[in-house]
Amino acid sequence: MIMSTSLLDRHIGFWARTPVERPLVTRLPPRTWEARPYPIRRGRVLSDPLPLGPADVDVDRLLGLDRPLPRYVTGDLFNALGCAYPQAWMEAIAGCTILASAFGCVARPIAADVQEAARSFSPEEALESDWLRVMSTVLQRAGEAAAVDGRAVEQLHLRGVIDVLAAYLGEERLCQAVYDSPQAVETLAEKLTDLHVAVARKDLKARRSWQGGSVSCWRVYAPGPLLDYQIDASSLFSPRMYARHFLAFDRAILRLFPYSVLHLHACGLQHLDTLLSVAEVQAVEINLDWDSGAWQKERILAGCRSVQEHGKSLIVYGELDARELDEFQEALSPGGLALVAFEKPAGWKHEA
Repeated sequence: MIMSTSLLDRHIGFWARTPVERPLVTRLPPRTWEARPYPIRRGRVLSDPLPLGPADVDVDRLLGLDRPLPRYVTGDLFNALGCAYPQAWMEAIAGCTILASAFGCVARPIAADVQEAARSFSPEEALESDWLRVMSTVLQRAGEAAAVDGRAVEQLHLRGVIDVLAAYLGEERLCQAVYDSPQAVETLAEKLTDLHVAVARKDLKARRSWQGGSVSCWRVYAPGPLLDYQIDASSLFSPRMYARHFLAFDRAILRLFPYSVLHLHACGLQHLDTLLSVAEVQAVEINLDWDSGAWQKERILAGCRSVQEHGKSLIVYGELDARELDEFQEALSPGGLALVAFEKPAGWKHEA
């Protein structure tokens, strides 16, 4: 594979927010939102939610190797090889039962009191999980397949501390626990922080370096080790409560990785001021959430401008038609900006 040095340089410039004439942009076909039976071993699939165990994983079909892979580069951005179906393996390593179906892969909360969970949970025991061995096998196979055409391998889906807390305890129990047992929540969060760091480091070690760096699942190259990180469950809390109980653990993880992308949904922009005030946040990815039916373009653009004004790099990811893509490019500085624009499905309507 011949790699354009100028394209790599543009991606390196994304992190430095180097002044440029145009951002990194890719336009992609519409995403499909339909039932996709979950592939498991012996050629079987799961349509209705059923428990998924380590022995059920069909590695090649999970990685989408039973079909042609997309080109390794589309527009200005890269297509790394990763799982073609959802994963809940960080939750499984923590001890949750996970259920796979035609509509996703989710965790079932542990039936445990938060104080008992804080006392009994052991990161060391979690790292003995068979799921960690499955993850290593998936990454090894991905590396073999990616080497054929020289593409990168992306990180597995490693949900952040607050997300694993919500999966482990259940969202309702977590919301109650920050009031009733805040110390227990923080003790458990600290242990999950240690677990996340250990698993993320194993993930990085298992993936081969690509062009001296890594490619994010959001398609941007970084010239060194990179962590994709998410805090979706922060939407359960006010900015004050998130900052008080959870931010320190996210900062402790992010500061250990040379490069990182923090994933936020457009419906979670209330946390931007908190997140942009800390040095550990280097780049923010904002998912436009078209499927939620909410489209607050001016609010989203204001959030995007705030990211850039705080000296952070920005990835905008979601459905944008040609006019809207032009609007985003005109409204934002091209330095440190990447736009992943999916075409809108036929019949798409929303109010600007």
